[in-house]
Amino acid sequence: MAKVVSADEVVRLIPDGSTVLIVPMPSEEVYPAFARVYQETGHPKDLTFIWAAGLGPLSEEAKGMNHFAVPGMVKRIIAGHCGLNHKILKFIASNQVEAYNIPQGTMCELYREMAAGRPGLLTTVGLGTFVDPRYGGGKVNERTKSCEDLSEIVNIGGKEYILYHSLPCNVGVIRGTTADPYGNITVEKEALVMEILEGAMAVKNNGGFVIAQVERISDKPAKACDVRVPGIFVDYIVVAQSPEAHPQTLFVQYDPSFCEHVDANLEEELDVMPLNFEKVIARRAFMELKPNMIINLGFGIPTGVAKVAFEEGVFDKFTMTTEIGVIGGVPESGKNFGPAKNPHAFLSQSAMFDFYDGGGLDMTCVGMAQIDEEGNINVSKVGPIAIGPGGFINLTQSAKKLVFCGEFTAVGSKVEIHDGKVNIVSEGKVKKFIKKVEQITFSGKFAIENHRDVTYITERCVFKLVPEGLMITEIAPGIDLEKHILNQMEFKPIVPDEIKIMDTKLFLPEPMKIKFE
Repeated sequence: MAKVVSADEVVRLIPDGSTVLIVPMPSEEVYPAFARVYQETGHPKDLTFIWAAGLGPLSEEAKGMNHFAVPGMVKRIIAGHCGLNHKILKFIASNQVEAYNIPQGTMCELYREMAAGRPGLLTTVGLGTFVDPRYGGGKVNERTKSCEDLSEIVNIGGKEYILYHSLPCNVGVIRGTTADPYGNITVEKEALVMEILEGAMAVKNNGGFVIAQVERISDKPAKACDVRVPGIFVDYIVVAQSPEAHPQTLFVQYDPSFCEHVDANLEEELDVMPLNFEKVIARRAFMELKPNMIINLGFGIPTGVAKVAFEEGVFDKFTMTTEIGVIGGVPESGKNFGPAKNPHAFLSQSAMFDFYDGGGLDMTCVGMAQIDEEGNINVSKVGPIAIGPGGFINLTQSAKKLVFCGEFTAVGSKVEIHDGKVNIVSEGKVKKFIKKVEQITFSGKFAIENHRDVTYITERCVFKLVPEGLMITEIAPGIDLEKHILNQMEFKPIVPDEIKIMDTKLFLPEPMKIKFE
């Protein structure tokens, strides 16, 4: 039977050197207790923290995973994504901790292998990227280079796979809305369910203990159909002492439309995007859609595709999903990326990535930070800052159609859209199309070998990936090929004799009125 304790009490039970699996939901009662207890007692120390998605405030504020950037308390971090947690980024970049990146979906799926007592997860996800053990194995700083590998290449039937090794865990931290008298956990007010069941099972079957933070304890047993984590997998329950310690997301205390308690009026909720370079890119990506597609939209510019679809009156012809486990509805954008308004269903993050990895995703639309002449993309590392791949590798190696979106140059670029044309007022200081990316998060070679349909969309042109490299296929009105494109690249793309002009409707203020039959 699960025991109700305070956050500090349960953290004091964690032995030094433990491996702690965190299911990244905003458990702001339990998370800060780690640093507080360590500062008071010097224990627990030398911990390894494992998480898949990176819950964080996009700053150094003490929220989310930033709570774990504590020298001495933490020896190692194994994560799918760290970019939202600026204290963690600095912690890793300054070599104060050993650090590995594993693709976000692969981490979630690995938990099931751990729960079942299997040696690891066998998958093609990560081949040809920086998490491939032949190209670094996801070790992201100097301190980690001499550490052991967490994966290996395995050949089965003449085909290569990566075997990601199981990671035995001693402690798990999950979250739900309510705990009943049997310790069963329900999620009626949650915006996401993540991998709370898979994480709990992985820890319990390794002989560890599981901590569940909840908003309340019920004196009545939950309905069996409502239980997401049975009490047999829960050892300790921590009740949040304030609403602020148990927000629905780090940026929204509670929005009932995230959990379908009410339907949001989307006409009122969704503002029409202003006509700028971001809308042009989102519109062009929208034109890649086909009716009945199942789509994933990544962080940043890609989330604008959903707004464009709604503005064009065809949102109901597609199903939007997010890798966190949300099917249907309108994905949130900006800092609150992850949940959706008016979702149709929740999956665990592990199950969602099973669907993605198995080829169920028709199209993914994601960002791009650096692109090279082979079509490789880096979104996971900027200089010494190891952001992590998140779900990017899973998505871009499994979706049938890949659409990468981003502005052509970065840092200080100014682009105006008027009179149906693109006007480059000033170029960015940083070129994004470079000779060789710093780190391969998406492998152009892997995509070509696996016959993927790959498109790169910017505000001034469109490229397609072909076996010879990047080929320019469309150019925006008002753009000079030599001045605005070729001179702003470190390599020369394939330039055909004729280049199509991008659809003029992309650059006009009124809806495009594109019909989808």
